[in-house]
Amino acid sequence: MGLIHRFACLAGVLLIATGFAPAGGRAQSADDLIKVGRAQLDSNRADDAVKTFEKAVKANPANSDAHLWLARAVGTVAGSANVLRQPFLGKRAKSEFDKAVELDPNSIGGREGLLQFYLRAPSVIGGSVVKAREQAAAIAKVNRLRGHFADANIANHEKDPAGVEKAYRAAATEFPDSLIAVQGLVNFLTNNNRADEAFPVLDRYLAKQADDCVALFWVGRTAAVTGKQLDRGEQALRSVLASAASVGADAPRIAPEAIHLRLGDIAAKRGDKVRARASYEEALRINPRFEQAKRALAALAAL
Repeated sequence: MGLIHRFACLAGVLLIATGFAPAGGRAQSADDLIKVGRAQLDSNRADDAVKTFEKAVKANPANSDAHLWLARAVGTVAGSANVLRQPFLGKRAKSEFDKAVELDPNSIGGREGLLQFYLRAPSVIGGSVVKAREQAAAIAKVNRLRGHFADANIANHEKDPAGVEKAYRAAATEFPDSLIAVQGLVNFLTNNNRADEAFPVLDRYLAKQADDCVALFWVGRTAAVTGKQLDRGEQALRSVLASAASVGADAPRIAPEAIHLRLGDIAAKRGDKVRARASYEEALRINPRFEQAKRALAALAAL
């Protein structure tokens, strides 16, 4: 082997050992790594995501999103960790949320993460409703809609249903054209057996956005959950199902298994076990891991 060839081989080894990629094989940027880590989180690979986001932070320590997603991944790991590890993981997640906010004070995700930490953590490791309210106020300065949701979150934690309703009504009133705001109020009313109030909220939105498939799905969902306006709910769900093939690639989509689940719920509310079973089974055919459909089918069999 010639001297020049040996030197070239040694240079290649050094490049690999020191982490420098040769031309044509550039090192991944923080943004690239964040994309990979998010895909890992979506695939329920939280431990792998933590490692990937750690690399993103190392690649660019000043990237607020890298710290934000690392915090979220650590929090996901904490959710299934044993009780001895949870305090450590919780503190680590908080420190990353803190860093995300330090780098970008307008990071709503970072502040929402801190709000959740302050509400869920025991006081001995930093939990504080007062600090949660501070984060909610800061969120509202950046985004008033998210601020209303933060207030609802705190009121729910404090077991204050009147406060939850006040926050959701404020959101729906201030942002009547926001389906997210409408959904929040409708969900609250539905969960509190107030369907007669929930449907008018949806109707006001649909008066301007009659073809909004997500809003129509919520008509069906509200009917399925409450047992009210079943015919209208079924019609809405079937229209969403029929339009699924024609909507654009960038349009909001409802998972077809979720539509079949609610069609099954409506059939069950009517006492039609045959059609309910068929709908639940179709939901499971589409998504065999759909736990909600599995539970619904088991409950139907027990009747």
